[in-house]
Amino acid sequence: MTYLQYHLVFIVPVLLVLAALTARRRGPVAGRYNTNDRWSWSWFWALPLVAAAYTTPWDNYLVFREVWSYPPDRVLGRLGYVPYEEYAFFFLQTLITGLLLLLLLRRGGPARIASRPELVRWGGAALLLGLAFIGALCLRQESTLYLGLILAWAMPVLAGQWAFGGDLLMGRARLFWTATLLPTVYLWLTDAYAITHGIWQISARYTTGLNLGPLPLEEMLFFLVTNLLVVTGLMLFLHPAALERLGRARPYLRPWLGFAALYLLAKIPVPLWPGGFPLLGMLSTVFLCLAALTYAAQRVGWGRALSLLLLGSGTGWLVEWVGSQTGLPFGHYSYQGAPAPTLLGVPLIVPLGWFAMTLVATLLSGGRAWLAGLLLVAWDLGLEPLMTSQGYWTWQDPHPLWSGAPLLNFVGWWGIGTALSWAFVRLAPGLQPAASALHPGQVYLVELLFLPGGLLLFGQPVAAGVTLVAMALVLSQTRRAV
Repeated sequence: MTYLQYHLVFIVPVLLVLAALTARRRGPVAGRYNTNDRWSWSWFWALPLVAAAYTTPWDNYLVFREVWSYPPDRVLGRLGYVPYEEYAFFFLQTLITGLLLLLLLRRGGPARIASRPELVRWGGAALLLGLAFIGALCLRQESTLYLGLILAWAMPVLAGQWAFGGDLLMGRARLFWTATLLPTVYLWLTDAYAITHGIWQISARYTTGLNLGPLPLEEMLFFLVTNLLVVTGLMLFLHPAALERLGRARPYLRPWLGFAALYLLAKIPVPLWPGGFPLLGMLSTVFLCLAALTYAAQRVGWGRALSLLLLGSGTGWLVEWVGSQTGLPFGHYSYQGAPAPTLLGVPLIVPLGWFAMTLVATLLSGGRAWLAGLLLVAWDLGLEPLMTSQGYWTWQDPHPLWSGAPLLNFVGWWGIGTALSWAFVRLAPGLQPAASALHPGQVYLVELLFLPGGLLLFGQPVAAGVTLVAMALVLSQTRRAV
């Protein structure tokens, strides 16, 4: 049997049956869950496009690494590394799961919200993010590569969905799990048939060896999480309370939030592409810098915002250039061999980081310059082992304290960070947000997770633990200082 014949035998008939049941329905396509058919169909047809766009790069990478492989005589041809039939699967699976969900929604009742919604949302999101970090760690071993690729790819998206509306999903928990598990079990059975009959192959080298019959654990997880993504996405799009939440959030949506989201997204591919760290690190820093700049412009106007950018980046570049030449104020180190782009030998990621990180610390500290300096020192405790391992700078100091850096480095970070923060507050007194408002200072919370996670990924568990403890301890002082 070829891959096309697999679709014609196992996938297309199911899709046609569900389509016929949908066509013969009475009443709204999503029943009482959402009575607006135009809205329901719009998101139903949009979801396969989103699924294909998100899955295509990941799928190509799996086939490139030979986690999956397809005998040439079983496929019609390829686009990139992936067979045409695989691209069709992106759409077919999403349509099948979506139509089944709509069928169950028509037979169910109205949309509901789970009890204890905050616990459901944030507890679920935390669990899913934890699985994403486990996935990143799995990427370091050949036998867990496929498992890691699934978790690192799917769990951040599910975590975001759950943080937005996990309580909306669990308001109809039985329906949610039924819509997820029915197509999952069916696809497990058809997958087992395809593997047994050689339509595609799963590499034993990149899997754990835990199988249920011919079906690897990783394949079972793959179909589970892909159906979770479909069901979660469509149920959230159709839930009336989701629209209300988006409406309430609209006044708070600002350009800086978009750049902050891009900053976060630029970090996610690092486990999949460790060799791309210089590019991804530069992109992440640029996005953080733009988030800081646009937030400052929102609070104090573009003139003062640009002056803060020039002061922070200019001071950062100057002290780093002087430091790399003289050993003051950080100790003896060199930028020789650092990844491009550079300015007179100093990587541009460094001065941009000085501006963005100082503004983040200033906001989080409530304008207390001494505390902003401590936040930066704790941040640098993680940056030293990470960035030296990636070749951004090399320490040559005769009195190393941590990852080659001497005590003078951390004193210098505190002194310059404190001075810059003090200057930021004096130049832009309206910079500080209201106590309950979103602001870029909360990026520090993201770094509290991602920086230790990055150190673990690059094989530095002790540095990860020290960084996590140090950042958490200083972060706790921001609450006491308020």
